Amino acid sequence: MVTVVAFLVITLTPASNAIGRRMAVNSGELQQADAIVVLGAGVMPTGILTDESMRRFVAGVELYKRGMAPVFVVSGPGRAEAPFPTEASVRAKLAETMGIPPAAILLEGAVNSTRDESVRIAQKLRAKNATRILLVTESLHMRRAKLVFEREGLRVQPAVSADYPAVLMSPSDRLWLTVRIAQEAAGLIYYRLAGYI
Repeated sequence: MVTVVAFLVITLTPASNAIGRRMAVNSGELQQADAIVVLGAGVMPTGILTDESMRRFVAGVELYKRGMAPVFVVSGPGRAEAPFPTEASVRAKLAETMGIPPAAILLEGAVNSTRDESVRIAQKLRAKNATRILLVTESLHMRRAKLVFEREGLRVQPAVSADYPAVLMSPSDRLWLTVRIAQEAAGLIYYRLAGYI
C-alpha cells in the first residue's frame, strides 16, 4: 500500500518538481569568463552524442558564439566496448564544424566522473591562467559539479543547459525526475563522504 501511494504521489503530484527545484542550481546573470566548460553526458558506441550530451554542447556553443569566453572546453570519455572516439573528440570535431576555431577548443577525454573532470580541466585551465569559468550542465547536476570545480580553485558561474524540475510534468517524466533526484542526492552524499566537496 505504501509503495502504491508513493508511486501515485511521485507521478501524479508536483512533489518531485518541488524537491527538484530545491536541489537544482540555475543560472544567474552571466558575466564574461576565461573559459566555457561543457561537462560530459555520454556518447553511444557509434560515436553519436546522447541527447543530454548534445543539449549541453549546444548550450556551450551558444555561449561561445555570444563571446562569453575565448576558450571552449569539452570533456567526456569513450565507452569501454568502443574506446574511440571519445565524447570529447566527437564534440571537438562538431565544434569545429560549427565555426569554433581549433585553437580555442580544449578537450579532456581521460575522465570517468565529474570529479575527474574538475581535477583534469582545472589543471589545464590553470596552465592557461584561466580561473573564471562558465560551467555547462543540467540544473540537478550543477550543485555537485559547481562544488567540485570550486574545490579545485576555479570561480564558477552556473550556465544551465536544462532545468528538468521546471519543465517535466507528465507522470512518466516525473518518475524519471525522481530517479535523477535520487541519483544526484546519492552523488552529493558520496562526494561529501569522500572529501571531494
